[in-house]
Amino acid sequence: MADTEKVYIIGIGDDGFDGLTQASRHLIEQAALLLGPTKTLAAMPSPTGRKIEIGANLEEIVQAIADQGSQPIVLLTVGDPLFYGTARYLCDRLGKERFEVVPHVSSMQLAFARVKESWDEAYLTNLATQALDRVVDKVRTAEKAGIFTTEEAPPAAVARALLQRGVDYFTVYVCENLGSPDERVTQGELADVAEQEFSPLNVMILVRKPNVPDRPSSMIGTRLFGNADDAFLQSQPK
Repeated sequence: MADTEKVYIIGIGDDGFDGLTQASRHLIEQAALLLGPTKTLAAMPSPTGRKIEIGANLEEIVQAIADQGSQPIVLLTVGDPLFYGTARYLCDRLGKERFEVVPHVSSMQLAFARVKESWDEAYLTNLATQALDRVVDKVRTAEKAGIFTTEEAPPAAVARALLQRGVDYFTVYVCENLGSPDERVTQGELADVAEQEFSPLNVMILVRKPNVPDRPSSMIGTRLFGNADDAFLQSQPK
């Protein structure tokens, strides 16, 4: 490796090691320490150094990097490490200068590609880090939205929450198991999605139907003291 003090965070797709560039494959093969999820590590060739399986505990990753000192380290993640991934946390925790990030295509990118919609102005969020009520209110005024759902807030729950707010003016796509042999894209109305079950590995995309105004926020009129200014804005046609 050119700089043994760098930690390389490499995004991996469902095509595994074969889908990486030659430079990324070389970094993995020469790593003194290879960190990653169990399934991802199993698909990698044996590095010259050690493999350590990691889970969702980000402090565990920080400690493993600190313990390794200045030896070459590669951390494997899924998709784009900076898009709701581990890289942002690690850069904040240990400093950006310590890392090089090599992204792969994210599942959000794949989802928008599958439904052939641009995503440059879409509202993008992750229900693992955002409350459902807040997400629903953001979607209410969006032209498009891309949502990483969770097992606690699956697509059906999101659809029901939107319908309860009167937000029924989106075409919905649920993209499951992207990049795998079990990939499936379901298109429908919110009422349809509200009654269905999907794989936990999914991305939910909502595209506003033409010429439909926003529904008023449910926050309007609920209290007069302490409301944010934007709670009083009038709905505008999109």
